[in-house]
Amino acid sequence: MTHHGGNIDRSDQKPLHPFEYVDINGDRACCFQIFCSCGALDSTFDKVFACDCASIDLEPVFEDIADRIRVPWAGGAMKVNNHAVAITTLFCFYLIAGSINMIGLILSSTVFIIFLIRMYRYIVRSGVKSIYFFLLSMLHTVTSLVLYSCKIFLKAESIHIYYFYFWLIVYLSTLYVFKQDAGKISAVPSKDTSHLLHCDKCSIVPPVRAAHCRFCNVCVDRYDHHNIWFDQCVGARNHVFYLVVLIALINLTLSTTWDFFTAACGPTEVYHSFEVPNCKPYVLSNKSSVLFTIGLFSLVVFLVTLYQMATQIRLITFNLTGHEERGLKRGYPIHDDMLRSHYYHSPYDRGFCKNWGSFFASGYHRVVNRNIETL
Repeated sequence: MTHHGGNIDRSDQKPLHPFEYVDINGDRACCFQIFCSCGALDSTFDKVFACDCASIDLEPVFEDIADRIRVPWAGGAMKVNNHAVAITTLFCFYLIAGSINMIGLILSSTVFIIFLIRMYRYIVRSGVKSIYFFLLSMLHTVTSLVLYSCKIFLKAESIHIYYFYFWLIVYLSTLYVFKQDAGKISAVPSKDTSHLLHCDKCSIVPPVRAAHCRFCNVCVDRYDHHNIWFDQCVGARNHVFYLVVLIALINLTLSTTWDFFTAACGPTEVYHSFEVPNCKPYVLSNKSSVLFTIGLFSLVVFLVTLYQMATQIRLITFNLTGHEERGLKRGYPIHDDMLRSHYYHSPYDRGFCKNWGSFFASGYHRVVNRNIETL
């Protein structure tokens, strides 16, 4: 199969075969020609051999290489996401190195944590929408499902199996709904730039408690925060589902941590009338396994999710959003009357029962285009 030069006439274009694709120049190409006719790379080497390094531009080379890395797919070869390759390679390195012995687990965990911290800080500071952490969460879920089905399913008690698969179904189904829409504001553009709530980036006057998400570049109704782990805003339309996702993830990671540690470390011991995995002899023996490695990762996810859940419970109890709490900590004058002593007193606070009732009710009322609320 040869490369056809020149642009293709879209009106008379034949369907693409699984190994074919249309490159960045609009030409029809094939996956097997990945090392052929790379004009950007050829011109770069010509400049290197001519000692003209000052005029070298590597960006077209990287774009050309990234465009050529494809996976055969129905309807045409599909482009591989560089983020997916990077995070998948790092996660596989963590599992393989961590399953060798305890020293390998410590070293791979250290490298993994440093990378995630740096990536998290980069995403937060730059405001770039990235799928790194969402892909990592999906890799963790798929790996846990495969290991549980292969290693734990025939050994665990029935109640543990039902518990795991029940919360897995709840987690994935609720996550799908949560990812749909956070409550994007679809208002008519306003020219009243003097309005207190006017958003300069969206050119609209959003409702009270709405805010602009710098990651998604949209205004979200009752904006709480942009969750980097799931790569999705949390707002009026999906806040209830976000809470259910956290509950499901807590139970799911608790199940995988318990069963993986039990399978890896051996017999359990009784601690205050509860049977818990006894991993101390296993750790001291400098042993490790893929079950122990993924169990440790599940434990970290469990603790982080538990912290997020505790934060959400505290905010909902006082009828505050994460965005409003951050405003309190930064000392915005508009929120000065909300900060008293050591407690947050929101003007939206109507008591414990009414706060929680209105929170769950908001999950069923998808009214975004409405007039400005009055307190």
